[in-house]
Amino acid sequence: MHNQRNEEHCSRFLWFRGFMRFQRRRDLTSHRGSSLDGRVEIFMVKKIIRSLIILSMPFLLMSIYTYIVTNRRTISTMTIINASIEKRVLTNTDHKTSRSHPQVYLRQSQSLPPQINGTLRLVFLSDTHGRHDQIPLPLPNGDVLFHLGDAAIRGNISDVKSLAKWLRENSFHKERIVVDGNHDQVLYNPHMDFMKEYDGVARVLKDEAVQIAEGKITVVGVSWKSCASEDYSAVSSNVKKLRNESQKGNIDIDLVLSHIHPYIKRGGNGWHGSRGLTEFVGDLNAPLHCFGHIHWTRGVRQTESGTTLVNCATTWNEPVVIDYDPCMRKVKMI
Repeated sequence: MHNQRNEEHCSRFLWFRGFMRFQRRRDLTSHRGSSLDGRVEIFMVKKIIRSLIILSMPFLLMSIYTYIVTNRRTISTMTIINASIEKRVLTNTDHKTSRSHPQVYLRQSQSLPPQINGTLRLVFLSDTHGRHDQIPLPLPNGDVLFHLGDAAIRGNISDVKSLAKWLRENSFHKERIVVDGNHDQVLYNPHMDFMKEYDGVARVLKDEAVQIAEGKITVVGVSWKSCASEDYSAVSSNVKKLRNESQKGNIDIDLVLSHIHPYIKRGGNGWHGSRGLTEFVGDLNAPLHCFGHIHWTRGVRQTESGTTLVNCATTWNEPVVIDYDPCMRKVKMI
């Protein structure tokens, strides 16, 4: 009897110990599973956060860019980008080459000086993108006013119509000259000519060479089509045609107008444009080349051959004013 009870106690003890071991293993497995689930959840949350950060980076960068661009409206009218040009402003002469350089004024701190005797005052606008009504009035007086393309934004013809009306009401210059830009066209309708909106307001130059200011200077206007294709054969042909038809024989080109910017070796960011355009202007031996297209590199450069390059973008600034001496074929003041 006693032995039977001992056996019952032993069997119950063994059963209880086995049950506790089983329960402990189940709890441990359950704990490991919950821990693994927790790790998976944390990993997924981190992955989602990382993906959201990556996706939001373009919008963040765009916001920063927009802020910088917006605040560039306070930048001076003519930013001197090249430090060597800034030194030349003080001396106005390069003693190494005995070559004179134009005076460069920062019109945020200095008022526009009077026109230099014997010069033509040229006023430049570019890249207004429908914001021409934000340009301070009155416009600077001058002999000729130029617009170097991108009057519109993304092919909006109403911007061009508005600019034409604005020029008619606010520009009292003797002549107005316009070239087209990449925004001054409709991509899905290449046959639609925005430049017709300037009829009776301004003269549009598309790969043409003309004499303006009563024949005092010769201007070459390069179309956006030639700039985009890097093919300057059409405008070169028209330059030759003008020279052949002239009674004076060989005509010197004073000014080249284009929307796109040229390529300048070691010119810095925003000056690495069209190599073909640089060669074309060099072949013409023009003393002045004015353009736009790159809004944030508004400023002045000078080539080794002596050509003055001026980015005239007026997206956030006042017009660029240049005094050009047609007799000496030199830029006197910017």
